[in-house]
Amino acid sequence: MNIKLQRIKSNGRVVDGVLKIHGVEVCHTAENAIHCCVPGVYTVDVHYCKHYSRRMLVLTPYPDTSTTIISDDCEVCPDMNFVCQNTNLRTYCPMIKPGNGAYNRTDGSILVGERVADGCLIHPYRHYMALLERVRKALIRKQPVFLIIE
Repeated sequence: MNIKLQRIKSNGRVVDGVLKIHGVEVCHTAENAIHCCVPGVYTVDVHYCKHYSRRMLVLTPYPDTSTTIISDDCEVCPDMNFVCQNTNLRTYCPMIKPGNGAYNRTDGSILVGERVADGCLIHPYRHYMALLERVRKALIRKQPVFLIIE
């Protein structure tokens, strides 16, 4: 399954985009312009994140999968006492995740939701859970999942 992230505009601080699967728009995205992922192809995997205490969509550059900083149980990232959707990770760890604003993101994350203004998303959890379910089902069927960032 190929997921395409089309970046449509940037105001210097936030990059807004559209996430498409098979040419159909699924949701909008927001990224921090300084710490966003470089354009290219990434593999998408589902890993349990200790930081968020749930399964997350983790991005790894393709074909360079040997340099991933994420292990299956995220040993490099310590637990945190208080975590909400807008908490930054302590390390650079590119993920697709729910969130409503990308201004203070320094972890390379791509936030999903429905755009209402530049860099501002609503209903992030609903869009993230739908995307997570589609990726999870594709991985169960042994289909590789790629994110193509333009």
